[in-house]
Amino acid sequence: MRRKVTPYNLTFEPILLKELCVDCGISQSRIGKELDLSRPLINLALNRNYLPRECSNFKPKVEAIIRNDKKAMKWLIERKLKVEDIWTTLGKELRNQTPAGTGAKTWNTRHQPVMVPGDPEKLIIKEEVEMLSQEVMKYFKIFRNPFIDDIQKDSDIFMSEEHRYIEAAMIDAARHGGFLAVIGEVGSGKSVMRRRVVEQLKRDGDVIVIFPQMIDKTRVNAASICDAIVMDLSEQRPAMRLEAKTRQVHRLLLERAKQGFRSALIIEEAHDLHTNTLKYLKRFYELEDGYRKLLGIILVGQTELKNLLDETRHIDMREVIRRIQTAEIKGLNGNTKDYLVLKFKRIGAKVEDIFEEDAFAAFSRRLTTMDRQNRTVSHAYPLIVNNYAVRAMNMAYELGMPKVTEGIVMKIESSESL
Repeated sequence: MRRKVTPYNLTFEPILLKELCVDCGISQSRIGKELDLSRPLINLALNRNYLPRECSNFKPKVEAIIRNDKKAMKWLIERKLKVEDIWTTLGKELRNQTPAGTGAKTWNTRHQPVMVPGDPEKLIIKEEVEMLSQEVMKYFKIFRNPFIDDIQKDSDIFMSEEHRYIEAAMIDAARHGGFLAVIGEVGSGKSVMRRRVVEQLKRDGDVIVIFPQMIDKTRVNAASICDAIVMDLSEQRPAMRLEAKTRQVHRLLLERAKQGFRSALIIEEAHDLHTNTLKYLKRFYELEDGYRKLLGIILVGQTELKNLLDETRHIDMREVIRRIQTAEIKGLNGNTKDYLVLKFKRIGAKVEDIFEEDAFAAFSRRLTTMDRQNRTVSHAYPLIVNNYAVRAMNMAYELGMPKVTEGIVMKIESSESL
């Protein structure tokens, strides 16, 4: 007897639309609601290239949804794709993928900007470093780009009073079983500070640093944290079951504490952690030997982490939020000149030979915005200051100016807005 053909008998062949939805946070429920279709039918369309009979002009209507979604259109443009390409068949690696975030509330929280720019057209926000041409370096009589491969030792790191405070807070949390979140924008120096703290702890030799290596932090869970602790504290193989893993972790932490060592768990890209994982971290934090905490925890992440730790948005996270201390890395405003002095000094150049004094104040003005409470906010993070300085030097060369002036800094064109 021939088996009746149904949509569920169709071959599993996810289409490009599914990858787009996963990356851009477009849920199947949202598409179904806009088209007045059930979620299972949308699931069949994404995973088996099935066109629901219940909706005439299904493809044009879905394409209209995508065209009205700015994030989705940006996703397509970045990949040089057209809207019509969303029906292309993909491989099976997307079988269990869900949209980034965990539900609409978390998705919106993760992607809500913390600051509102005062004048976004005057900000250059680039994750990659701007380049100085050989002609520009020759023009200013420097032999190296001061912002490329610029940290070789501790003395190459600019540390303001605020940076030193956060560094001390991280070391204290590692040594005394604290629970700390270090938050900063892209390019604010979070990873540099983390490396500096880890090197300091290694030199002191009294703290064992546990550093989970999983690249995709959205997949970090209680079991993987247990595995990281076991592997970094011993040569043992992690147990298979979670209960056995937990007992193994507790036993190893007790053993290292009796040997005179403290243990510190440091997680980078912590803004990608699932809210359930943050709750599990509280359980790890509560592991004790009498009154003594066995594990210090330091989370390092972008400003989305600040939103995740906002009790007004995540009331179910209050038991974690009320126990965690936060330290936010601010911009360099007030220290911009000192920062650039250090960068040029390490390549044997004097900053005053390249920049006029009024240029430093101009950098601060260009990189200051207002937040929702009408308070001034500095965006003068190291990476952004580097980009501004390079672009200003390039413009000074093009204009034939001997130094970068206030006027040049104010005329820099933005390639990306905040």
